[in-house]
Amino acid sequence: MYILIFILIAVVLLLICIILSIFAYLKIKTRRVLDSAGFSGMSLGDVIKEAKLEDQEVPKSLSSMDSIYLENIKRDFPNININELKSKAEKVILDSFNSIEKKNSSRLKGKIKSFTDDIINDYKDKDVRFDNFKIHNTVVSRYTNDRGVATITFGTSFEYNLVVDDKVVKTQDRVKTEFIYVIDIDKVPANMKVFGINCPNCGSPIKNLGEKSCAYCGSAIKEVFGHIFTCNNIVRY
Repeated sequence: MYILIFILIAVVLLLICIILSIFAYLKIKTRRVLDSAGFSGMSLGDVIKEAKLEDQEVPKSLSSMDSIYLENIKRDFPNININELKSKAEKVILDSFNSIEKKNSSRLKGKIKSFTDDIINDYKDKDVRFDNFKIHNTVVSRYTNDRGVATITFGTSFEYNLVVDDKVVKTQDRVKTEFIYVIDIDKVPANMKVFGINCPNCGSPIKNLGEKSCAYCGSAIKEVFGHIFTCNNIVRY
């Protein structure tokens, strides 16, 4: 009986020794990794804290493709004012976040409204504000001109103090906004004609670019979308 108890105690002590050895090894290994990464003298907790602080203070990165796509955009649209279009992209973002604060997206349309409604639903009954909203930069991230439709995608980084039920967290954020220009409706394939956009003349939804005119105001769809870039979508990334 005593021999069995002795064996059990020995096994437990051995396991404790093994666990302590593993813990010591991992601590040494972590220290070496931190030192090699430039975090000498900092604990893992300090590194995590610093990373969290950096995440709050450093703007989200953007992959600017202006130098690649601007020449193509200006070739296809010689009179385009790309800075004005960037300002429109930023206004779409501001309108969306203002609507989230008010929990009312009735002024928004299509996919922009859906994006806004999803965030409103995320907060449900909580009071939410985006204080000290500041846009850092807006860049062209993609451009395509294919099958009757030109699409410019902008990337925008911005920050705000997210206030939820009086709890404040500084937040860095970014979204992509997509603007389309319908060059020739007749060249748009049937499976691409649903964009979820709205008539620039009256704001009513255009369910299918195959429609010849707006069902609400009667404006000719081909004429309306042949003269303007229209925001079709907004997504976080």
